[in-house]
Amino acid sequence: MLRLLSATAVIGVAVIAVLYEFVAKSLIFDALGYGRIVQNISAFSNVRCQKVDNLGLEACEDMWLNDRNGLLYMACSDMLSRTHWLPALVNPIMGYLNASARGLTDRVAVLDTRGDGPLASRIHWLTHNFPGIKGDGTLNLHGLDIWEDSNHILHILLVNHRPPFDPITGQPLDAAKVGANSTIELFETTEGSNTMRHVKTYVHDSIQTPNDVAWVGEESFVFTNDHSSKVGLRRELDLVLGGGSIGYCDNDGCKIANDAGFFFPNGIARGHDGFIYTPSSVSGEVRVLSLSKDHSLTNIGSVKIPLPVDNLSVDKDGSVLAVGFPKVYKNLESYEDPLGVNPPSAVFVLQRKERTGLAALMGDEWHDGDATVTKIMEDDGNMLSGCTIAVHDTETGRIFVSGVIAPFITICETR
Repeated sequence: MLRLLSATAVIGVAVIAVLYEFVAKSLIFDALGYGRIVQNISAFSNVRCQKVDNLGLEACEDMWLNDRNGLLYMACSDMLSRTHWLPALVNPIMGYLNASARGLTDRVAVLDTRGDGPLASRIHWLTHNFPGIKGDGTLNLHGLDIWEDSNHILHILLVNHRPPFDPITGQPLDAAKVGANSTIELFETTEGSNTMRHVKTYVHDSIQTPNDVAWVGEESFVFTNDHSSKVGLRRELDLVLGGGSIGYCDNDGCKIANDAGFFFPNGIARGHDGFIYTPSSVSGEVRVLSLSKDHSLTNIGSVKIPLPVDNLSVDKDGSVLAVGFPKVYKNLESYEDPLGVNPPSAVFVLQRKERTGLAALMGDEWHDGDATVTKIMEDDGNMLSGCTIAVHDTETGRIFVSGVIAPFITICETR
């Protein structure tokens, strides 16, 4: 009996050691960031940043820059409301599904980044005709993407985390039990306009836990589901088992385009090379996918960024910017105390190498090693706090940074 207990103890210790080495160690140090050293923005001599905290630009989870005219579009919210209603939050245990405390003032801001005069004179907010919930006109914004057509009409996609209601009685449901009733909304506007017109609501079984969207054609887009399900045990196990998917929508409907092997797919972007890029907000791996004629997505490669990654953006030159979380546990703490905890942030740029010789004759194929990853700025949270998106204006050299729960946006000069 003693020998049996000894053998069992040895096996137990071995199992614990294996779990620590391959699961807990990676989760604690790589994903959550305990013990990670964070640089201050002052370490980057070619970067000068300023906080913009007096214009009401807070909790702006995503941004899009019009490269032609420098107009910056931002999906903003109320910072404190995010601590109650944020269905896409990575942490599956804490929830943030209190629909009764959801934000009622979410809106799209437009900042003229190349204009003259003080910033306050160059900002306006887009009003809209969206009915919202029972006519209240509300949106609960997350990811966005914009496509400008040849007539300079802007087609705006917005992830909208609506609260759930009973379709028959119209009574509110408990979101903690059934999840959010998230949709993707399409609006249209024009340059300089103060309004945007609602065009269409995308509702489909494949739109489960949408986080971000990206146009891939004039009437088609892809989106990420950051979890495997809206609520339940499987969602809670996503942190260990992985989960999530990428969907595709066009005028004929929506579908799941790939649901294999994702680990919290967060932001999504279409590169100038035509490939789809989506990162993991746990591992930092950026998966590269190819969209086929049947609208499925095939994994063709990956790029490793040394931090968990949120959103991506693509600048005019084709460089992909990625925002990383050096200390995820600080991000989680900030949802409990957004005014007292300033999570550090980092910005990376992913660039494809110039291909020469025989490699250049192989067309638009992807080969691992084709891309380089460079950290261009990092901060301990004072200047870059809880950032989720960074966009780059190649004309001015400025980088605009904001976050889902950040109390301000940051403008950085890089020249």
